[in-house]
Amino acid sequence: MISLIRNEWMKIFAKASSYVFIGILVVAVIGSAFIARAVNNNNTNNDWRAEEQANIEIYKDDLANPELGEEEKNYAAEEIKAAEARLDAGVDPYKITTWTFMSDWVISFTSFVTLFAVIVCSASVSSEFSDGTIKQLLIRPHRRWKILLSKYITSLLFAGSMLVILVVAGYLTGLIFFDHGSFSEKMVDPMTYDNNMTVAAGSYFIDMVVYWIPGFIIITTIAFMLSTLFKNQSIAVGIAVFILFASAPLNVLITAFVERYEWLKYVLFPHLDLRGYITDSIPMFEGATVGFSLGVLAVYYAIFIAITFFVFKKKDISI
Repeated sequence: MISLIRNEWMKIFAKASSYVFIGILVVAVIGSAFIARAVNNNNTNNDWRAEEQANIEIYKDDLANPELGEEEKNYAAEEIKAAEARLDAGVDPYKITTWTFMSDWVISFTSFVTLFAVIVCSASVSSEFSDGTIKQLLIRPHRRWKILLSKYITSLLFAGSMLVILVVAGYLTGLIFFDHGSFSEKMVDPMTYDNNMTVAAGSYFIDMVVYWIPGFIIITTIAFMLSTLFKNQSIAVGIAVFILFASAPLNVLITAFVERYEWLKYVLFPHLDLRGYITDSIPMFEGATVGFSLGVLAVYYAIFIAITFFVFKKKDISI
């Protein structure tokens, strides 16, 4: 099995696209650091408490202005409440440290990791048919399920390595461009931008990654399943990428109708991104729990794996 995995690993990195994906990921992280520093440069030397207090006074004047409409006054009242909350919590909205950079910028690039992993996974088996190498692969003295398992494990290893590269690149970039700061550094919730909600930057980043991983595994498994269902690599990759991008709007649509149709609770898409349990930016239906979502994901995972191995075992290898 180890030799099969090693062989599949070499196949992945024999393709220039694998290095391109890694390069894009690293460049995106470094580029975001330049942008974050450029945007923040005008505020780094300011007394943020004095600035927040000045903003409060400005908004209080707006509230006292009889010419302003109700909507503008409501906005001013919310901004006063938010500024006072930041002052009470001691949260500098302009400060960027390694951990706030990780939580605010780096975490957003998990979408890149998912996309690149989906492309690689969806081509894992289908590329053997497209390249005409499937017969040479299966004439080896190994059972089909072992060959397929080695491909699946290697695909997950590549996906995991992309995540590790993202985290390491983000952390090192943060150290170079910003102060290290504290793991428990307080910051405004970067997912909701709710100025009244503060989070500890380091633990927030860890939580966001941990809650993202189960859905990530399911998406990569779907991509791998499609790779076994279709002999044409382009079709497999295209459908996998379509499912990836369609999952978010489908989640919103299903969540909107789940109270009317209870069976929608068991549809896959609302459970793909568990980060909705720690931030309000991702809709979760009422009554949903982490345990329930993990149970639903486990059932779908078992179904996808069963389909994958069954189809590959019965598949006609004629090309």
